[in-house]
Amino acid sequence: MRKTSSAVTRAVAATLAISATSTTPVQAQDAEIGRNVETIIVTAQKREQNLQDVPIAVTAVSGELLQDTGVRDIKDLTILTPGLIVTSTQNETITTARIRGIGTVGDNPGLESSVGVVIDGVYRPRNGVSFGDLGQVERIEVLKGPQGTLFGKNTSAGVINVLTRRPQFEFGSEVELTAGNFGALEGSASLTGPLFGDTVAGHLYAAVRERDGFYDVVRGQGPRSEDEDYDRSFYTVRGQLLLQPTDVLDVRLIADYTSRDENCCLAPQAILSGAAPVLGALSALEPGSFANPADPFERLTYANRGTEQNIHDKGVSAEINWDLQALGGATLTSISAARNWRTVNGQDADFTAVDIWYRSPEGFSNEFDTFSQELRLAGETERVSWMVGAFYAAEDLESRSHLIYGTQYRDYLTALLGQPAFMALLPPTAWPADVGTQDTYEQESRSWALFTNNSIRLTERLEATLGLRYTDESKDLVSQYRNPHGGGGRT
Repeated sequence: MRKTSSAVTRAVAATLAISATSTTPVQAQDAEIGRNVETIIVTAQKREQNLQDVPIAVTAVSGELLQDTGVRDIKDLTILTPGLIVTSTQNETITTARIRGIGTVGDNPGLESSVGVVIDGVYRPRNGVSFGDLGQVERIEVLKGPQGTLFGKNTSAGVINVLTRRPQFEFGSEVELTAGNFGALEGSASLTGPLFGDTVAGHLYAAVRERDGFYDVVRGQGPRSEDEDYDRSFYTVRGQLLLQPTDVLDVRLIADYTSRDENCCLAPQAILSGAAPVLGALSALEPGSFANPADPFERLTYANRGTEQNIHDKGVSAEINWDLQALGGATLTSISAARNWRTVNGQDADFTAVDIWYRSPEGFSNEFDTFSQELRLAGETERVSWMVGAFYAAEDLESRSHLIYGTQYRDYLTALLGQPAFMALLPPTAWPADVGTQDTYEQESRSWALFTNNSIRLTERLEATLGLRYTDESKDLVSQYRNPHGGGGRT
């Protein structure tokens, strides 16, 4: 089956908000818990502001607090951020972030998340692409509610805005070693300092993290060899250059690479009412091949096939800030970025020790190639803070999925239907083992937007904010689905 389609959407969004500084809804967390919160500066509206003066709901978490609490990636951030939920299902690539219970759920890689993730000004196309070691973070801001007039990209539920440490013009270094349960061993190191007088500074960060899996796996007859799942094994390198040739020009260059080789994502099971026919069929083929009802919190999972996942993430970006004195000190900002993200993984699709469905170690893959360009001009007068901008993104997605029938699929179907005589009438070519469906999905997406966000101080305690965005987005896709099975069961 072959399908081609093209869709173009155009949207205009406008927002008007009036806020009083005495009633601004704010949640702030700082290193000094239990004491009066000191002034926290955030850039939630693309300019530096006291958190108390921002007319949107923001949770700001400092780098010091992140380090003290051991937060390494955005998944860990949920322990510090009310209303943020991050979950993974079949593998790490199918990761969903929700703010206030709202988020894009599903395993279709063509769907963009309604919770945007922005790291150092660069929009990441999917939540799963964004989750990894964040390195040395200066601050994370979780913005709740629509943010399209600030970020120029559809973010109807909110934004997770990550700002990492910039290079410094003073020499500094840090080394961190961590050991924990489940055989966890982690190490990271960083170095920063001037490279050429007071005009060029650099920053280098590297980390290695290893941990045994915290789920035990009942493997049945195999061929899976790993008896644990949800382990951790990855390394990351991130380098930066900061150029300040004049007092009005600032250029920041970033390059990063991350590699992960892990097993994920099995899950403990619970037996529900009405499942007796399925459980009976499974028990007939492989006793003890599914959930342990005696202790559902035993962290015991079931899989006879491998769940390896290999993820490679790399990218470069350039941010230029130029203060234009001719425009009253307004700042022109350009952020250009190119990234590649690729994952290949296997899966035990039936989540039991019976060999029914599976994907081989290279049976499921997603690859994103993205380029984005953002231009902003922002300024401020005594009563007005204004910003206008343009955003462009080009994304190429290639997805492959090969779901294979296992060696016990036909026997399982026979036991489930309870009709061995009927199954005997089917030819041997019906549902042969180690043959399966193939699903290929290729998508090209192009998007551009114009946006503006402006705040007018009506009085010392009252401020009105007006935002506007126009978006034009097109997606072209080719989807192919093949089922090579002959005989009965062919579709």
